[in-house]
Amino acid sequence: MQKLRRKRLDAHSAFPFRDASRRSMAPAELDRPGPKQVVSALRDLITAPHPATMSTKLPAVFRPPANILFAGCLGGLGLLACSRTAPPGDEQPAPGVSAAMGQPGSAKLPEGLTSTDGGAIDAAVDAPPPPPWPGPYFIATRSSAGVYSEAGKSKKTKVGYMRSGGKVPVKAETVEGKGCSKGWFEIVGGGFVCSNYGTTKLDSAKARFTVKQPNWDETLPYKYARNSKNGTPLYKSVPTPAQMKHYESDPKKEAEKKKAESDKKKKAESDKTQPSKSAGADDKKAAARSATAREGSSKDKAPVGSPEKSENTAEPAAASDTPTPLPAGSTAPDAPDAGTVKWWNDPDAEINMLTMRDLAAGADDVLAKRMVKGFYIAIDKTFNWNKRTWYKSTKGLVAPSNRFWVTNASEFHGVVLSEQTQLPLAWVYGWKKHRPTYDIDEETKQIKPLGKLAHFDSVPLTGKTIEIGKKKYVETTEGGWVRSLHLRVTGPGPVPADLLPGERWIDVNLSTQTIVAFVGTKPVWASLISSGKESKIKEKDHRTPRGEWRVRTKHVTTTMDGNGSLAGDMPYSIEDVPYVQYFYRAYALHAAFWHRNYGVRMSHGCINLSPLDAKYLFRFTGPHVPDGWHGSWSKEERPGSRIVVHD
Repeated sequence: MQKLRRKRLDAHSAFPFRDASRRSMAPAELDRPGPKQVVSALRDLITAPHPATMSTKLPAVFRPPANILFAGCLGGLGLLACSRTAPPGDEQPAPGVSAAMGQPGSAKLPEGLTSTDGGAIDAAVDAPPPPPWPGPYFIATRSSAGVYSEAGKSKKTKVGYMRSGGKVPVKAETVEGKGCSKGWFEIVGGGFVCSNYGTTKLDSAKARFTVKQPNWDETLPYKYARNSKNGTPLYKSVPTPAQMKHYESDPKKEAEKKKAESDKKKKAESDKTQPSKSAGADDKKAAARSATAREGSSKDKAPVGSPEKSENTAEPAAASDTPTPLPAGSTAPDAPDAGTVKWWNDPDAEINMLTMRDLAAGADDVLAKRMVKGFYIAIDKTFNWNKRTWYKSTKGLVAPSNRFWVTNASEFHGVVLSEQTQLPLAWVYGWKKHRPTYDIDEETKQIKPLGKLAHFDSVPLTGKTIEIGKKKYVETTEGGWVRSLHLRVTGPGPVPADLLPGERWIDVNLSTQTIVAFVGTKPVWASLISSGKESKIKEKDHRTPRGEWRVRTKHVTTTMDGNGSLAGDMPYSIEDVPYVQYFYRAYALHAAFWHRNYGVRMSHGCINLSPLDAKYLFRFTGPHVPDGWHGSWSKEERPGSRIVVHD
């Protein structure tokens, strides 16, 4: 019997963002600075103002909108969803983009994305790289620095933004303009950034202690950690041991522990005063005679084991009920009494009734807020202090590492199409690790076992189908057959009527949970998605909207948090969700590293992609996000790529 020969694409040649040296990200493998680095970093953490206290207001699109719904049941399934309303200040698409051609996502296409005839899809691929810029470079030292098409602050001319640590080549002299007292730097390649928000002195302290930049060579741009306990504190600066005890102890458990220790001590003292039950009658009489003989000469001494104390015996210090004092200058809230149980210490607490406001209710000079189990942070730095390992998040907050576990992203990715691999293309999906393949005689319709396919295997198809006993089978290009219900098969819709030659656009099929990237009428790449969960019950219906839009804004990463859209929804927070492309209101294409169930409806409206696929499309679509920038807006002169979503 001929066995099915399955094509296996070489991961490193077929997909451009995989790294052969990549390892799993275990906590023990996190970067650990030396002692001098730790001291310097801690000095900066303690003295530097928190981003939330800075006078500079973040751009509206950079601030995570409270009504972006995307993470119902984070603790269980880790779902992500998007709200039906746009982020504040970002409601309308840029004028004139609906009929314009989508622009390339970068000057040079990712490796492997080439046409089937061996030539480059875009002429820009063959253009020689520009010579290295001799300097100067501008590095952003504020949490966010807007980029404008002209030297002056204006919503109409804002084209993107940099984030702390972002570095761009600039011309040496500043120019005058509205809204920047020290002048504007002109970015080489286009755009202006206010010199107040950064420095050209790359060796300065401000430049050295900026946020680590996204790592494009890894699967995820940052290391991410999932909170494992309700009530985990996020500190504004590194806490002292006294502050740690104050914010992290459980008063009820402390009281129970103190009572248990007191009871144990009393029992031990009581046991010392009681004669042994195993002692014989003779021993008791001997002990009594001995005690009587000593009575006259030792009236001033207490017998061994007596509860009475000698005048020379010190009174043991009683346990103090006074709470551990906090250092001067701290404005921590009053400590709860032993009978008060906070929500993070109460196993029966209704967590789904909490809001983001509740999580920040106890904020003071030390504590920023608390976290619910299932929240994620993006790690900027890892360091040790006070015999404890800490994470500094990309938002500048400090968290104890023992309450988190570092996540590992899925390595699943789509397929770059070629002459050898074309549509239709399918992937094995479902909850089983393997699915069977068959050898079918088309005349007699006899079925024989042939082999098996692994979960997420890509399977090129001929397009031929056969039905046997109400079961539908599809033919692979290698001659075997697979049941159609075990596969997710690409099914792009019709080409848009006003499509321009060479225009890049994205087709999303919600019925098959597949996505295909096109250049003009030619498909160049395909993969799986996870769209919004659908239900006939209105309150549970989070379906992804159907229609045609343009990419409106792109963010290398952006935080998504909020209270959920429905009564009873859990609050959610994921720092720096990777490779986000908003296309309609708050609906977006983005990476989802908190689940691996691609090909199945999982979200509350957004289109989830594997991290590698989200990165691929981020580089493929417009508007372009230049190196050193963190986000980009579409404009009439540089519109976003077209997104077509259909059943």
